[in-house]
Amino acid sequence: MKIQTARFGSMEVTEEHLIHFRDGMIGFSTLKNYVLVESPSMPLVLWLQSTERPGVAFPLIEPWFFKRDYKVTLSDADKVSIKLEEGDRTKIFDVLTIPEDMTKMTVNLKAPIVINLDKSAASQVILQDKTLEVRAAAHEAFNKALANFNLSQSATDAGPSEESIWNAVAVKKEVETAL
Repeated sequence: MKIQTARFGSMEVTEEHLIHFRDGMIGFSTLKNYVLVESPSMPLVLWLQSTERPGVAFPLIEPWFFKRDYKVTLSDADKVSIKLEEGDRTKIFDVLTIPEDMTKMTVNLKAPIVINLDKSAASQVILQDKTLEVRAAAHEAFNKALANFNLSQSATDAGPSEESIWNAVAVKKEVETAL
């Protein structure tokens, strides 16, 4: 199927690319379907692009760039919302805020996106850990990770030692008028 996006233009996606959020994202509860998009203009970052609203896309990054011992404990309700069963593979991402002044970039460590890779179901969960920040400074850690990143890699194989498996749509370039 073809979807229209503000950042990446028209994109061809398959059913396997779709990720369903039963409850939507925080602040976007009516938008339920997304795809992960990998852009060459921003290595290490994947975009969670709404398939229902072209202008809605969230920059995502793996949390270990910012907190090596990052742990997500899912409640029973969280497990139900992503249809999690024993043996299912999951992937965790945090939402970045990328302002014009990149030195003010922040990452939301408090409310990660958890994707059940086997069921293409996801949820944005709110962690109870009071030490985690909603707007943690991200610029320095991001630059350090980027410096260690081999440009021939893609965001999909930049993880630590664990296997990084998800079905991102790769794009050649972003639309010239992108924000």
